[in-house]
Amino acid sequence: MGRVTADERVFRGFGGASSGVWCDDASAGMAVRLAGLGFDWVCLDMQHGRYSRTEIIDVARSFSPGLADLVVRVPSCDFTAIGGALDAGARAVIVPQIESAMQAQQAVTATFYPPIGDRSWGQFGRIWGGPTLTSEDANASITCAVMIESAAALVAVDETVQALLDDDSDEGPLARIVQAAAAKGRTVGGFAGTPDVAKRLRERGIACVAVATDLWITAEGARAALRSDLSA
Repeated sequence: MGRVTADERVFRGFGGASSGVWCDDASAGMAVRLAGLGFDWVCLDMQHGRYSRTEIIDVARSFSPGLADLVVRVPSCDFTAIGGALDAGARAVIVPQIESAMQAQQAVTATFYPPIGDRSWGQFGRIWGGPTLTSEDANASITCAVMIESAAALVAVDETVQALLDDDSDEGPLARIVQAAAAKGRTVGGFAGTPDVAKRLRERGIACVAVATDLWITAEGARAALRSDLSA
């Protein structure tokens, strides 16, 4: 089979088997350009990245049909932050530091309109003439992804990730998460940051993967340019 180029790809959106790019520092213009390069989704990180609510809106209003899904990792399980990201035009929110079923339910409640949740009405698309969704269409098309993590794990994040990838037993943490999600018909997503780590995550059954970051793409592009110049 021939190689599929970015122009020939069918966008799969966020969730399921998909490839995303994670942005910590990209400008609004760069985030939109990344969305047009073949990724299924682009995530803007409000928790550990540079993005404010204003910058999320700047990116969202520049998105057009046919681009990758816009995803936002909100700073916390906060009703206003979740609703604000979705009102701006995000198709999915990633909610960090979820440590109980009650917190997960709070995230779902903030994400969806009644009767599923309690999200209030106020989509921003109407301000700049962009698209808006009915509550029914929004509930059917948006995604709430929760992050299972702990403060203790973040202290040694590099060692933790490596240990998780190396443990391929059926009783290992990744295997247990994948099995639990599969039993409930849910998709497991993961942050790789580089294609090599993304491959290892997929081998563990994690389908929705951030395969690169804006910073990694910039660094790799610079290295490739220099290699090409020096070899000329």
